[in-house]
Amino acid sequence: MKFALLHYSTWPEMGGVENVVRDQANMLRRAGHQVKVLTGTGLDLEEGYEFVLMPELSPEFELHKSVNAVLTRGQSDQSFSQYRSALVEALKNVLADVDVTIVHNIFTMHVNLALTRALHDLAPTHKMIAWTHDLTATNSDYALPNPTQPPWNLMRTNSPDVTYIATSDLRAAEMKTHLKLPTLPQVIPNMVDPARLFLLTPEMRESLVSLTIPWRDFVFFLPAKVMVRKNIDFAIEVVKKLRAEGRNPLLLITGAKVSNSPASEHYGTFLRQSLPDELKSHVVFVSDFFAIQDDTLRDLYLMSDCLLFPSRQEGFGLPILEAAMFRLPVLCHDIPAYRALESEGSFLLNDLAKLPEALKWLEGQPSFRQQRRCRRLFDPAIIYSKYYVPLLEKFAPQKTL
Repeated sequence: MKFALLHYSTWPEMGGVENVVRDQANMLRRAGHQVKVLTGTGLDLEEGYEFVLMPELSPEFELHKSVNAVLTRGQSDQSFSQYRSALVEALKNVLADVDVTIVHNIFTMHVNLALTRALHDLAPTHKMIAWTHDLTATNSDYALPNPTQPPWNLMRTNSPDVTYIATSDLRAAEMKTHLKLPTLPQVIPNMVDPARLFLLTPEMRESLVSLTIPWRDFVFFLPAKVMVRKNIDFAIEVVKKLRAEGRNPLLLITGAKVSNSPASEHYGTFLRQSLPDELKSHVVFVSDFFAIQDDTLRDLYLMSDCLLFPSRQEGFGLPILEAAMFRLPVLCHDIPAYRALESEGSFLLNDLAKLPEALKWLEGQPSFRQQRRCRRLFDPAIIYSKYYVPLLEKFAPQKTL
């Protein structure tokens, strides 16, 4: 399907709705849809979707300025109808090849009432979703001059041709009351895209789908070269035991070889060849796929929720400090590096018998619980499969026999 996403502004304007539009565009694109972003102000980020800057939507558009000047005085004149007609024609052209238009906030916010009116006019012939984050009707920051008169009454008017979506239960209840909707609108929460939020490198962006991070119970990170003293086989045993218990862990090992070291070569070969097939989707030697540089190392810390550091001996143990800077809890062996920081953020895991206790401690850490809950509920992949797939089936072209 081809979607248009419509909002007043996009990046570099910073705001919640602007971020949602960008995340939504990328989520739909990754799901295989065509996407066109329509806006009055912003820049093309060249992220793989079509970007259309429409001068008619800009606050600097002459008709927009003249209409707003009149509306702010509590009046309306023929310039409103002129602007609405210009918007209808402009939108007809740009939406001609679009299956569904997702309209963010415009149906319920008074920023551009002529645009709201134009969308109502187009709704009978264009499939539209009113994606609603905010309502003028319930916002104490706004006082409309004539709320029961046109065009201000649009803020309390629904269109029977539009599908309404709310971003929270509160908004859904407000919409039903103030827009006089016959039923509560569906609630689809916002998402948070780690690719945008963390500015992930291209390598990590390409890895997100294959790593299936949103569905993981634990994402462990082990930044270490392949050396026997790093005790990587212990970390793999942790994953093996978790899998035997029906859990879904992921262990990310940087895993670079030590140059001119036969021992490193042999240990790396042993680790890879002894890895059972059923663990190969749970243990990843990242350096097998791309080189680990500063930016990719940062990404790995950001995408993980626990440092698993079973090294038997370290001269210093820098990952312990790095994990602290990324606010990651730490499972590690009792080595001097552990004592470089206070113990509250670490658990000593010297043998597998203590793993149940370690996991209980880990799952008691607020930072761990919050990160796992966020990715399980609000990752774009989760949001798309849970909410968008059934929603979009209603708009999919019907097959004919």
